[in-house]
Amino acid sequence: MKTTIQLSSSHVVLALLIAAGCSQGKEEGSEPASTTPAPLASSVAPTSTAVAMASASHDWGDDPTEIPKERFTNGEAAFNAVRTHLKDQYYADGLTDDDLYRAATAGMLERIDPRMRKWNKLLSPHELEEMKTDLKGEIVGAGIQIDFDPATGYIAVSGVYHGGAAERAGIVPGDTIVRVNDKLYKGMKIRDVVGDIRGKAGDPVSFSVLHDGKLDVVKIVRERVVFDTPDHSVLLGSVGYVRIPSFTERTHDAVQAALNDLASKKVTGLVLDVRQNQGGLFQEAVHTAELFVPAGAEILSTKKRKEGTEKMVSKGTPILGDVPIVILKDAKTASGGELLGAALRDTRKARTVGVRTMGKGSVQMLDDLPNGYAYKYTLSLLYTPSGQTFDGVGLTPDIEVALDDVSRGKAMSAPTEEARLALDVQLKTAAELLRR
Repeated sequence: MKTTIQLSSSHVVLALLIAAGCSQGKEEGSEPASTTPAPLASSVAPTSTAVAMASASHDWGDDPTEIPKERFTNGEAAFNAVRTHLKDQYYADGLTDDDLYRAATAGMLERIDPRMRKWNKLLSPHELEEMKTDLKGEIVGAGIQIDFDPATGYIAVSGVYHGGAAERAGIVPGDTIVRVNDKLYKGMKIRDVVGDIRGKAGDPVSFSVLHDGKLDVVKIVRERVVFDTPDHSVLLGSVGYVRIPSFTERTHDAVQAALNDLASKKVTGLVLDVRQNQGGLFQEAVHTAELFVPAGAEILSTKKRKEGTEKMVSKGTPILGDVPIVILKDAKTASGGELLGAALRDTRKARTVGVRTMGKGSVQMLDDLPNGYAYKYTLSLLYTPSGQTFDGVGLTPDIEVALDDVSRGKAMSAPTEEARLALDVQLKTAAELLRR
């Protein structure tokens, strides 16, 4: 199975934390059935020297973002020599050929290109299942969006889903979750938090929540949550608003319905919110762009190693094609979110409000392996209709307005339009621009 995605690694993390999933794939670290490879002969006779490093400051070649300048010749023989000696002499017991091949495959993906090491990755069966669930936009959980600090183990609530279990239980953006099911997470990884939040629909999960200086235990029953679904509204009487949190299988149809509804209400301007949007399905991002970009106009171009440059031209008929657009973006806007913003800037003269975006202008391919694992690698780079790349540099806004995640999350849950605009200064700025 091949799937073209624009999903940044941080997006996977955030999406997994938005809600707790019920998919029960293999536990990370479990291995498929071993298949013993044929013996590999080595033409390199390694010279062994026992050394003991006195200090970590004497660590040579430990920068994962740097490729040594010296050529690495006779690579197959060198690989076989290392493989043989690790299996025979490494201090840990039980090292198998499959352990070594897994490490080699992961290292090949992550270290072949320092610039793309965050995106090129070997995925375990469990991680693969999580990603597939994420791209469908539906999961089982508590209905919260969080950030995790491994140094403290604290889980910051940056958003809650309207009507979800967390909101009904009184959890709000700005709260801090100290424990999940009475477990602490200092020094642990974000997947540890996700693994404990996840479960089956109907099963309870408890959070120790710090709110306004008081620590309370909040119990929530896990439920199915449709997340990253676009939503829309009318602001200031005549300004349409559409939020696109990511590009899942549901995005195009949901945005199309939102735009048709706003058109029926005769809005005179449109705020397009791609804050926190870190990509998703590449084809869905392009298809969604056709709802805004005039037919025949270029949406973007891709540059691949063998095929060269390919221009993608809109074949759609824009809805609200004659109204001015202002785009909201932030430091977590990446991939498809950046793609859409740049396309509308170049083809519809859309203005932008917010801060510089993440700068991920690349497309990854997800491909299955015969042992249940999968690998994600960079397929192409992206270029805007004006021929610019935003990879590694991001896109600067026309009007810079900063806003922290907690304020944005509180604004999304505000009970009135007035309260929402008071909390969300980026949205208020965009709406005022269109009302003039």
